[in-house]
Amino acid sequence: MNYRSKSNDSFNARLRFYLFYCVLQKKELDKAEFLAFDIDKNPAMEFVNLYVTEYQQFDTKHNILTHNLSGLNNDEVYSKVKELEKLNKDKINSWKDDYFTEVFKEKLPTGEFEKLGKTENCAYCGTSINTIRGMMESKKIFKKNERGYNLELDRKEPNKEYSIENCVMACYWCNNAKTDEFSAEEFAPIGKAIGATLRNRLLKN
Repeated sequence: MNYRSKSNDSFNARLRFYLFYCVLQKKELDKAEFLAFDIDKNPAMEFVNLYVTEYQQFDTKHNILTHNLSGLNNDEVYSKVKELEKLNKDKINSWKDDYFTEVFKEKLPTGEFEKLGKTENCAYCGTSINTIRGMMESKKIFKKNERGYNLELDRKEPNKEYSIENCVMACYWCNNAKTDEFSAEEFAPIGKAIGATLRNRLLKN
């Protein structure tokens, strides 16, 4: 679990919505505006909601009516976002250090990040990392990659950035099943079922 890599993930989450905002509002990219574009709060959150509903879910020819000064339909917005990102690639990359220092360290301070890393139980299924390692040693785990040996940092609300309020530690199976589709509240009963299944497997001869 690398602190700087999580900052980059969080940066990319904000950038996705900021580019969308700039296209709809016919704005040029601006570093100060980006650093202040807190997607957990309005007015930025309004564009997040538009992105995950009307932009992601509706037909490509759908035209967003709210906040859309561009007049572009979803397909045209997509093309414009890609163009804007490509044309400003170097500028955008230069913002990462400032985001790390001015935003990420405030949202998820180093001490809180380290504290999360010491968590021993999955926030969703309750299974301990020792139980999981015991199942691995007993050859009762059948995963196909290197993940699973440690708990993973998960965003409770997948469309928000990493922050103290939005982060928990999850096992590989819960994190994988939750994806970006479910909130922590929605996933809670699924997590309990996963935990029960894993623990029952350990009890079998």
